[in-house]
Amino acid sequence: MSEAKVDADVETWRDVFSKFDKAVEECSDVDMLVKCLLEDDLWYIPFDSRMKLMEKSESKAESLGGCSLEFLADYYSFKTAFLDPGKEYDDAVVKLDELFQ
Repeated sequence: MSEAKVDADVETWRDVFSKFDKAVEECSDVDMLVKCLLEDDLWYIPFDSRMKLMEKSESKAESLGGCSLEFLADYYSFKTAFLDPGKEYDDAVVKLDELFQ
C-alpha cells in the first residue's frame, strides 16, 4: 500500500471520529448514548472518544435516576482495562467489584 493511500486512510478515520465526537457532544438522548457504548462490545471506538462517550452517558444517566447494570459493568471494565494506576483507576476497580458482589 502506498504512503499516500495510508495517509488518506488515516485522515478519513480522523474525520469519521471527529464527526463522531461532535455527534456525541450534541446528543442528549441517554438511551442512544448507552446503546452506542453497548454495541461497541469489542471496544473499537478509540480511547479518547469512548471516554467522552462514557462520561457523558454516565453523567446523563445518573441525572435521570440510574444506569443499567450492563452499562455500569462496561463502563468500569473499560476504565480498569485502560486507565493508568491512580485514584480514578482505583475507584473503577472498587465500583466493578461492588457490581459483581
